[in-house]
Amino acid sequence: MEISSNDKPRYPLLDQIRGFAVLLMIIFHFSYDLAVFGHVNIQFQKDPFWWGFPRLIVFLFMIAVGMSLRLVHVPNYRWKPFFKRWLKLVVFALIISISTYFAFPDRWIYFGTLHSIAVCSLMAIPFVRYPKISGLLALIFLVPVVFFKWSLPWIELPHKSMDYIPAFPWVGVVFLGIYLHSVNFHKFLLPDIKPLQGLAWMGKHSLFIYMLHQPILYGLVMVVTKLLQS
Repeated sequence: MEISSNDKPRYPLLDQIRGFAVLLMIIFHFSYDLAVFGHVNIQFQKDPFWWGFPRLIVFLFMIAVGMSLRLVHVPNYRWKPFFKRWLKLVVFALIISISTYFAFPDRWIYFGTLHSIAVCSLMAIPFVRYPKISGLLALIFLVPVVFFKWSLPWIELPHKSMDYIPAFPWVGVVFLGIYLHSVNFHKFLLPDIKPLQGLAWMGKHSLFIYMLHQPILYGLVMVVTKLLQS
């Protein structure tokens, strides 16, 4: 999700990364909803593509979070916009937890993407001025899980959540984003074409789209399913 400040420059690549993540997220959730209602047969945990797809989406969001944190808070910390944005994330995360608890009590989301972004932002913000340390921390958190399938434990409830994004190892991707910003990765310019402009627009409104897209998609698939069955 976006962490920005009104008097800080916007870089198209950051918005494009968020927008691409949002687009992939919409595709994934639409596919998930089709599977829930029996229109397609997808093994989300067994098929390598569908297992990796949502993890790519989270990776893109977390990279953008890391780069945005350093963009906003270097050279000076800007605590007021940070906590304003952070509280918004917490409120939306709580809304997701409460709504899924009542709608899907056996799969409710207790620590999903927004929860993880909020917690990882708090973990990472002290390191925005120390990109080399952030790069080292990225390796410390990511190498064990990539090569040895091991990570530090995180909060885990007995039931299987619809969306579970533990702070470990994902905070490592935020640290990687901080490091990438320090080497000016965010200044890389892609061609100014309409599709990328569309992604940038989606990136600028990523949190709004994040909150609304799934209820809309789920509702549409449910209505169409009932019409086909009638």
